[in-house]
Amino acid sequence: MESSEKIKIQIHPRAFAAFGEELVTSDSVAVLELVKNAYDAYALLVDIRFDKDERGNPRIVIKDDGCGMTKDVIVNAWATIATPYKKNNPTVKRIINGIEHTRVVSGNKGLGRFSAARLGRTMTMITKTDNGPAMEAFFDWSLFNEIDKIDDCQMELRMLDDVKNTGTTIIIQNLNENWDNSEKIADLMNELSRLITPFEGINDFDIRVTTLNDTEGISVKPKSFIDKPTYKIVGEVDSKGSIKYKYLFEGETKRRENVETIEWTFENYKDNSDLLNVEKELKEYIAGPFSFELRAWDMDSESLQSVSERFSIGKRDIRASIKLYKGISVYRDKVLVLPKSETSRDWLGLDARRISQIGRRLSTNQIIGIVQISNKQNPNIKDTTDREKLADTFQYKQFVEIMLEVVDALQRERNIDKEEGKKGEALSEILSPLSSGELVESVENAAKNGANANEIVEYIKDYHEKNELQLQELNERLVYYAQTASLGSIAIVIMHEILTGMTTIKRFLDRIGRFLPEDERTHAYYSGALSSHKRILDVTNSFAPLYKRDLRKRIPPVNLRSAIDKSFNLISSKKMSEGVLLDNKVGETLEALVPISELQTVFINLFDNACYWMQENDGSKQLSVNVEECKEGMCRISVNDNGKGIDKNNSERIFVPGVTSKPKGIGMGLVIVTEIIKAYGGEVGVIQPGKIGGASLVVDIPIKR
Repeated sequence: MESSEKIKIQIHPRAFAAFGEELVTSDSVAVLELVKNAYDAYALLVDIRFDKDERGNPRIVIKDDGCGMTKDVIVNAWATIATPYKKNNPTVKRIINGIEHTRVVSGNKGLGRFSAARLGRTMTMITKTDNGPAMEAFFDWSLFNEIDKIDDCQMELRMLDDVKNTGTTIIIQNLNENWDNSEKIADLMNELSRLITPFEGINDFDIRVTTLNDTEGISVKPKSFIDKPTYKIVGEVDSKGSIKYKYLFEGETKRRENVETIEWTFENYKDNSDLLNVEKELKEYIAGPFSFELRAWDMDSESLQSVSERFSIGKRDIRASIKLYKGISVYRDKVLVLPKSETSRDWLGLDARRISQIGRRLSTNQIIGIVQISNKQNPNIKDTTDREKLADTFQYKQFVEIMLEVVDALQRERNIDKEEGKKGEALSEILSPLSSGELVESVENAAKNGANANEIVEYIKDYHEKNELQLQELNERLVYYAQTASLGSIAIVIMHEILTGMTTIKRFLDRIGRFLPEDERTHAYYSGALSSHKRILDVTNSFAPLYKRDLRKRIPPVNLRSAIDKSFNLISSKKMSEGVLLDNKVGETLEALVPISELQTVFINLFDNACYWMQENDGSKQLSVNVEECKEGMCRISVNDNGKGIDKNNSERIFVPGVTSKPKGIGMGLVIVTEIIKAYGGEVGVIQPGKIGGASLVVDIPIKR
């Protein structure tokens, strides 16, 4: 006989502390959440103090002049986990100077208050409404670990008679971390300064931070410099997903504006497979309308110098201001929801997308962006429980794709202004400005006129900065010239010498084969000699196309799979390649429209790097080549290994000339790869994390349709 019973689902008291200690990812975020609670109580001022109590013990005091809480709110909101109180009350009203004002609250999960558990073991809360009594509640988070039933969880609430001003004060003691640290306070100040959108400040909310070393306090305000960007795009996305933007360029001698609309159509978003999940039509846009404003700067020395002179701002101050607000921030009803920490600044992945087109694509270090969403218009673009990111809903995916399109629009517009006036220069034109004649003349004249050492140094600095871009252009040119010329010359010599020797060896093998004794070991050696001879010929013949002239005038189709195999053969004899197994997953029929010589140069460099970094492997050494996607005459190939991988911080730097992690490397391999691939309209990039545990690099190869 079957029987059933209902079992009561319970929550252990430890959850109270866990919500704060485990869901809130940093101390600065914990303070931020408590400040947001003050904002939601319509506070005009929040005073954050790091001081000591009467016994000399450090504490954190967060005091606001908001509306305070009634006993009913404390019981049904503060003392209730994940309360829907804010969701049911999305706005708060307050009468100021006889006029009623309304503010949209910033959160609705009912978990922010538990941030205090991360900051310290005990918390005292004192709160008072305009017409009600003052009340005090005390929390000792450690006690919740000592009881077993949720029914035994209690807090002491008592009335106070000596509190007159409305608002709430949070006193956190028995701190978990030491806040007597200037860097920790500076990080908090940076995060607090971003809490309210810096482009459109809120006049009725202020934050002040006081420390033992600064008893007067510092008011947290956005920096003024960011109001003067070189590039700006501002606009709105409507309820149907159409982007309407206005672009503005403010150069030293030029100003340009442009207005465009990008419709939510299949043609504009057909490359976004994660978003579409269909072949011929775009799913309806349902993420909701929102607005955006992105501001960007060029960060090279010459551009920063120009901005510095125009606005009388030091280069260091420019960099510091942009670094403070860098990346694109999302504000819900004018209060920050993303990012909450340094690790989530690049939530759109702009730095990874920039790898293959440094200079043409923007990084998070160049952009300060504001996206304004709202609870009402974008209910399904919502926070995750830990408040560190946004929930991975379908609406969020649409939101991301729209924002990537906005960034692409800004990049396209910016590149128009950057490329204007630029011309294709011959090598002699690139070399000419590098001559030191002008510098020598300037220094000699300065010396004759009695210039001091500091003034002469300025001439040298000016010469250096002027030539930086010329040197970069020269380097890019020479890389390709050296690669194509030297490889062709070397190939002719190697082929002639090896093939001549192999002909003699083969004649001898053919003749001696008739007279071999009936000895098993001798036959094994003979068989090995024949196999080795054939392999050497195959490897040598792989060089054959390298000496051909006019590489790009006529490009016969090349079997891509075969080219990959031959490239691996060229490096397989190296000691560092011992034990490396190639898994070539490229199809038999793909034909590349790149000369075999250049194609092999690409894969030889990629394979060489992979084998080098797999030398330290204790187990297997896996090298795989996959087809990631093929479309519109281009095939994206990934080369993956299970070596040590690429440090995320170096994902961009590995493509810079001279940058290498190899003890004796010269840092040119990936530069050559980039030059070749870009010459055929492709891109080179890094996949993070690697597909099989190590490094994964992708290259675009044009293919025969």
